Amino acid sequence: MTTLQPATRVEPAEPIEPIASRLRDDRFVALADGLQRRTGIRGRAGRLVARARVAAARTALAPRVASPLADLPHVVVTVPGTDGGRRLAAKYSGRDRGVPRDLAVSVLPLPEEPEAYLRGKSKQALRTNSRRAREQGVTCRALDPAESARRLEQVVPDPWYRAVVPGAQADLAAGLCTGWVAEDADGTTEVLALTSAAGPLARLDLMLSAPGREGDARYLLSAHVVTELAAAGTRLLAVEGALLLSPGLRHFQHLLGFGQATLDVRVA
Repeated sequence: MTTLQPATRVEPAEPIEPIASRLRDDRFVALADGLQRRTGIRGRAGRLVARARVAAARTALAPRVASPLADLPHVVVTVPGTDGGRRLAAKYSGRDRGVPRDLAVSVLPLPEEPEAYLRGKSKQALRTNSRRAREQGVTCRALDPAESARRLEQVVPDPWYRAVVPGAQADLAAGLCTGWVAEDADGTTEVLALTSAAGPLARLDLMLSAPGREGDARYLLSAHVVTELAAAGTRLLAVEGALLLSPGLRHFQHLLGFGQATLDVRVA
């Protein structure tokens, strides 16, 4: 199978333990901010990051690199050898601006009972903001590929258009990702999301508010997507490396419950 539609069941997978968030860890944030100022890891810093992933070398590392990275959990997830599975594995290979794509990935283990995701004190802000969006008339649903492609053109800003839209539309047409929308009572896009999935792993490829629509709808759509994916059998939702996130996105991911790990995606 090449895509995980919301109602599609997959074979049961072993639950993945909760993963701690580093997004409020002063050392992690300082390292992330420093890397972004330098547009990635270069030279000696790059070698230190590589060594930070080897337990035996921890004591020899510069503290500013070793402390936030050396004890990251190592999460292994196996995806089927389909087009979708190979695409997901490729997303976490190589480097992005000098940073290994599998390093400090933001990941969210999904519960077997979808409704369990919203429970607990840590999800209070998510529940409150989702309720506000519903009170404003916002609803969420999955989209077919054609509607996803049309709405994508409406929300992606011009500077990002060439880098985002053609590739995403090709993935949609090929059945490699699924579109989701939060829309107001008139059907106008508030937030658009794209996810891709194979076996127990899903990836949030994009979540973007429509121009002038920054608000609570992104919380409602996030909760909707997570619970739908959990109901379909997904056990881990991944985004991308947290070391290159803006402060605003770090805060948002923290509220959603994402933790950070070295993500080892293997193709069966």
